[in-house]
This record gives sequence, structure tokens and C-alpha cells, in this order.
Amino acid sequence: MADTDQNPIPVTPGNSSAKKVLIVEDEKPLADALEMKLKHEGFTVARATNGQEGLTAVLSFSPDVILLDLMMPVMDGKTMLRKLRDLPQFKTLPIIVLTNAGTVDNIRETQTFYNASEFFIKSNVSLEAIVTKIKELV
Repeated sequence: MADTDQNPIPVTPGNSSAKKVLIVEDEKPLADALEMKLKHEGFTVARATNGQEGLTAVLSFSPDVILLDLMMPVMDGKTMLRKLRDLPQFKTLPIIVLTNAGTVDNIRETQTFYNASEFFIKSNVSLEAIVTKIKELV
């Protein structure tokens, strides 16, 4: 992947009718695995490494669904989610929270308060389960 300062929104080309997924994740190995799996499933993918880049990517990439980590540098996922939900055009955009941070109750509270579509604990979920959920939402 290119240096994020030079290309903050790397996009993997896909079929022009393919659904678009934005991965907002600072853990490169996980983001790489998600991108590879989603490309294999026919999705067009863009990536951001923090919430600030994620907000920029949402506006330029217009994803059909977002995979969003909560704990990231610059701007965390909760802040990004709140800012997105404050904009009318993104109130119903499907957002799947992926995190290892906090308790299940804390994560559920985030899901409810910010209207996340789903949440998964990273260490307890397979790539296949994430793809299945994306397909359900788009």
C-alpha cells in the first residue's frame, strides 16, 4: 500500500456495478486480509487508516457499507461514526463496527447510540462472517 500521506484513500478497482466497501482500520494485516477477501468476493474496496481519512473517503468514494474500527489514531471510530450520523445523507449508511476494545456492553451501547448496523469482536469473527453480514446489508 502507498504511503497514506501521499494517497490516503487507496481504492482497489472492481466491477463498476460492484458494491463498494470502505475499510477504516489501522491494523494493516487485518485491513489487508479484509481487502483481499472482499476483492475476491467481487467488491470494490477503499481503505483509510483513521477516522479523519475515513470521513474524507466516505465523501469521495460513496461506499455502500463501512467496516469501522473503534480504536485508531488521529480520529477514533466513535467520533467518525458520530460525525457521519450527524449528516442526513449518512444516517442509514450501513456501518459494521470491528473492534477488540471495550466490553460487549460498551460496544453494544456504541452500536445503539450511534446506530451502527452491526458489531463484531475482531478476535472472535471470521472473514467469512464479515462478508456474509456485508452481503446482508447491501
